[in-house]
Amino acid sequence: MLLLAAFVTRGALFGNPLVHSDEGFYLLVGDRMVHGAWPFVDIFDRKPVGLFLIFAAIRSVGGDGILLYQVAATLCATATAFLATRIARRFCSPGAAFAGGLCYLVWLVVFDGGGGQASVWYSLPMAGAGLLAIDGIRERRRLSRRGAAAMLLVGVAMQIKYTAMFEGVFFALALLRAGWLAGRPLHRIGRDAALWVGLALLPTAVALAVYMVAGHSEAFIFANFRSIFGQGDPDTAATNAVKLLEAAALASPLVWLAIRGGWRAWPALEWAAIALIAVLMMGTAEQHYFIPVMLPLSIAAAAGLNDRGCTVTLRRCIVILAIGLALAALVTTLRIRQRGTPAQAAALARMVGDRPAGCVFGFNSEPILYYLTRSCLPTRYIFRSHLGQTSEVHGIDVDPVAETARILARDPGVIVIRTPKPTTNPATQALVLRAVADRYRPVGTVRIGRLRQYVFRLRREDR
Repeated sequence: MLLLAAFVTRGALFGNPLVHSDEGFYLLVGDRMVHGAWPFVDIFDRKPVGLFLIFAAIRSVGGDGILLYQVAATLCATATAFLATRIARRFCSPGAAFAGGLCYLVWLVVFDGGGGQASVWYSLPMAGAGLLAIDGIRERRRLSRRGAAAMLLVGVAMQIKYTAMFEGVFFALALLRAGWLAGRPLHRIGRDAALWVGLALLPTAVALAVYMVAGHSEAFIFANFRSIFGQGDPDTAATNAVKLLEAAALASPLVWLAIRGGWRAWPALEWAAIALIAVLMMGTAEQHYFIPVMLPLSIAAAAGLNDRGCTVTLRRCIVILAIGLALAALVTTLRIRQRGTPAQAAALARMVGDRPAGCVFGFNSEPILYYLTRSCLPTRYIFRSHLGQTSEVHGIDVDPVAETARILARDPGVIVIRTPKPTTNPATQALVLRAVADRYRPVGTVRIGRLRQYVFRLRREDR
């Protein structure tokens, strides 16, 4: 039933390459990894390599990569919802626990998780870690084993998104406290803590070791750790405040249920608070950043749906899910209008052509365009913000102006330019517009969502 619900709530986005620019980029990197590319070395980004390995595994299957990653993400979301019901079952009736799993699937779409965002994938191991931690805390038995397994799952999640670390620390401290209350001696608690830290860091250490052996340790360390401190926030404080208010409004039905759940909801609410702190520490408030909060919040909401009478529980479930489905339908429609449709993406790809000579250079354009056109890459900085937005001026390991000039000096065969936004880097934009005016002819314009994409082809006689 959860699987059916997942396909129903997410099916409207199947086959759409413009669900989110992040996901298109992850698919592109995974596709190029199958052909030998190294994340951070050949294609720059800050996400852990584990995320790209997921997409590489999906692309190794073959077929329609866009549809396959979206189906795989749906299976992952279903498994996460199932684990959420198992956690909620520890303090709720079966019906309320099942409704909590449904709430997760619905609000996952509400918060822009209808595709393959990083948090969709990492929530599965975090749900497993949460189940192990809660069982250990409740029963105060097999704490060492449960804690070790939970922290290894946290380590896997950290190689999908590093913010999983905060939730992992919360689980570890809760388990250590349970051990203390159970009368475990200090030396055993200290031994467990050391083992758990090591297991949580193990997947990242393995990834770093692989890059060190290959001679790419500096690229790994800069991309995964040092570059974060140079990245700016593309949003203002006012914009972030508005986004926080939007997130609070969208999550308010679940929050109301969680508060109504009383003491039963407290463990999950504490987990949700830690996940929220991790989001706030990132300094920006995009809707999909709140996906990790939806998992424990949905579990806490199950407590608010719990009631002695089945009729009352059913009535509450119908009302809350109807609200969630209405929100999911509304935001999905708005996002498709804003970001674009499969037909629009196909029109842009046709205008560029298959395997264009001299590579495509998409300035502030969609990263998925490289995948759709099977173009070579003119630079390792292909995500649109790296060279196209002011927030990345100090976030990458080269000067964006110098890198843009280098790309243009090699005369890419096609340049695609998206309508500029207030966050567009004026220095790199000026270089691109000057090159287009000097050496390129206009091919056409395609509207992608609310913004236009302008396609220019190199005039071969001027080369």
